[in-house]
Amino acid sequence: MKTKQVLAVMITSLFLIYGCSNNDDGVEALTSKSTTLAKTNNGSVINQEYPDAQAEVIATFMAIRQSIIDGAGHGANTPEMDQLISFHDYGNIFTEFNYDPNGYGFLTDALGNEDHERELFGENVINVQKFAAVEGTLKVAVYYGNVANLTFTSDFVLDLADGTIGYPVNNLITLLFVKTKGDWKMVHEHHSPLKVKELPIGVIPTHVPSDFDPSSASNAQLDVLETFMAIRATILENSGTEPDNMDELISFHAYGPKFTEFNYDLDGNGYSFNSEENEANERGLFGTHAVTNFAAKPGTLNIAVYHRNVANVTFISDFEVTGIGTINNLITLLFVKTKGEWKLVHEHHSPENH
Repeated sequence: MKTKQVLAVMITSLFLIYGCSNNDDGVEALTSKSTTLAKTNNGSVINQEYPDAQAEVIATFMAIRQSIIDGAGHGANTPEMDQLISFHDYGNIFTEFNYDPNGYGFLTDALGNEDHERELFGENVINVQKFAAVEGTLKVAVYYGNVANLTFTSDFVLDLADGTIGYPVNNLITLLFVKTKGDWKMVHEHHSPLKVKELPIGVIPTHVPSDFDPSSASNAQLDVLETFMAIRATILENSGTEPDNMDELISFHAYGPKFTEFNYDLDGNGYSFNSEENEANERGLFGTHAVTNFAAKPGTLNIAVYHRNVANVTFISDFEVTGIGTINNLITLLFVKTKGEWKLVHEHHSPENH
């Protein structure tokens, strides 16, 4: 099918459930509960830089870029497309968040992602004029030297097989990499349009991943689930009681220069936020509006743990918020273990339905 695809998708994986080295005592926990928590954690070990790992991840991303440029329009099963797929770790459960032509969010698994990638870049995109990040938006946050979160706003310009020349793609993009046997592989992506009401025509992958099963989960996964439920509990208990009462919710975040959030306003405009802005957003939303329901849509919750100290929680929300109504978002929450506790270091929220 030769159509304009939702290029809010390069490659996405969601929940590789495995662990290797145990390194969970190297991150300092948040202890202060003031109204300026976002400013108090900049000295945390969680913000330790790994310049060599950062350089490796950027080199891997550039190799991905080159595979796409070289393979564009030459077919779905070329060596270039094989190389592109090789940068994914489809290991166990793999999912992708994206949008269909009508603006509905969806998630798909490894088979759906691979089919989509091969068709999109091998057949529907015939030439890449530009494949870059908007200046100043690219960030690579490395945790423990073996997990990296790459975030940016895309600045892509594509020529399409349907005759469209110079098609712009501006997305908020989260790419999660894990170092496996010396190589950096993508294990999660979340792509969402910078303006959600301006969506291209696309093809919807048909494969759907299975949801999280606590009965077969590891201890680490269950610990992350417990943290997620504690976040839920404090929101249900304290929401709508003033922004200053949100200290417990804020304490679940590990703020600092690495922290990032992608989110949207009510008009469908996407934004990138830092620590201080995230704290202000959360206090403002949950402190002002009471939350009466905080759940994941059935079959959408998954928890992936990498190297036992970084975890990705993904789900489609089913929230009820007074004064706003139902909130159904595609949500990515990245946690890092910090002296026995799991803390949020990245959030990506995008509306499910436009």
